[in-house]
Amino acid sequence: MNLKKILTDPKTVLAGVVGGFVIGLNAPELGEVLFPVGQIYISFLAMCLLPILITAIVTGIAGLLRDASTRVLFKPMAIFYLAGLILPCVVGIVTATLLGPGTNLGPEAERSIGALIIASPAGPREAAGILGFLATIIPTNIFEALSTNQVMAIVFFSISMGLAMGMIQTRGVDQTLAMIETIYEAFMQLFRWAIVLLAPGLLMLIAGVVSQTNIETLLALTKFVGFFYVGGIILMIAYMVLFWLAVRGPVIATLSKLSNTNMLAFMTNNPIIALPVALETLERDYGVDRRVPDLVIPFGIFANQHGAVFLLSFLTVFLAQIYVIDLSIQDYLVIAIGSIIAGATAVGGGAVLIPTVAPILGAVGIPTPLALVVLATTDNIIGPVRTVLTLQSNITLTVLTARPGKEMPAIEEQDEKPELESA
Repeated sequence: MNLKKILTDPKTVLAGVVGGFVIGLNAPELGEVLFPVGQIYISFLAMCLLPILITAIVTGIAGLLRDASTRVLFKPMAIFYLAGLILPCVVGIVTATLLGPGTNLGPEAERSIGALIIASPAGPREAAGILGFLATIIPTNIFEALSTNQVMAIVFFSISMGLAMGMIQTRGVDQTLAMIETIYEAFMQLFRWAIVLLAPGLLMLIAGVVSQTNIETLLALTKFVGFFYVGGIILMIAYMVLFWLAVRGPVIATLSKLSNTNMLAFMTNNPIIALPVALETLERDYGVDRRVPDLVIPFGIFANQHGAVFLLSFLTVFLAQIYVIDLSIQDYLVIAIGSIIAGATAVGGGAVLIPTVAPILGAVGIPTPLALVVLATTDNIIGPVRTVLTLQSNITLTVLTARPGKEMPAIEEQDEKPELESA
């Protein structure tokens, strides 16, 4: 086994997380020294992730609309896609509200978390209600949105560009999309290089975070993790029911064929690794036309992340409970819309999600430091759940978009390559 495989092995990453905890708890001075280096590493990852997000959305949507063999899928896929994103958001908000992971933590946990709240008190809300929040999503200046890392505004711009370029059949657009795809591949290569150092990067980051957080705070997060798993199981059951309704057949025998795919995604915490198995399973065991999962699932891994939507909605309600913020119906709408827009296209996990969740937190008056603690210290525990939810949601979207055994319309020769206008 070469060095790269050793460093990227899930056990090595887990060892890095454990090492960070050990250093942070037993050698806090060393943790504080390592923390800036960990932040630099996370900053480099963030530098790669935003271009990946933009280029993946633009090329994915444009490619879907410009290809005659997949254009017919756009309407049903869009309907199920938009309707489906409501489910993880609702489950996240409802389970966090009913189970109350941020309430009744016990005196020790409340005292330790209270220290963090005193250090980072709740501030003014950044958006004037639901309309003010929606106004922040549409950028008046896309270059300002890019320079200030306004993730939801950037996502809105990327979707708009993908839709527009998908409707234009010119050689100029072909060349532009080819260039955008090249940019995507370049930043993906940078990301692949950087991810090799994930274990030491997380070790340094977590060592610094834990050195500034006492053990009671960490133990307090066990309630957050436990109830996150409960909500995740509820959501997974919902996806399985929808999947079964689409494919039918004996319940256990039908659903058990997905076990290898989901187990692989859970163990590796990486939907891309489980992607080939998912594609083969849908075609071989469920009779799905291979062209449908080839389109839906790779795009969905980047732009239909139900696991991230669930996490952001659950996390925001949890933090509101910690800060004893009484959320109104309008606040819940802000959390719902923000989680759907930001979560569906979120890139990365853990501390990398801070720029993504920050606008939602700001809209309800929650500071980000405690969110950083929660995400950085729990990501390797809750990350596999987030990954499986995202993969299964896209598998379910696939069978809903094109029912197994249903042939896609034959594509006439002249439709395969539409006549291009002069650029």
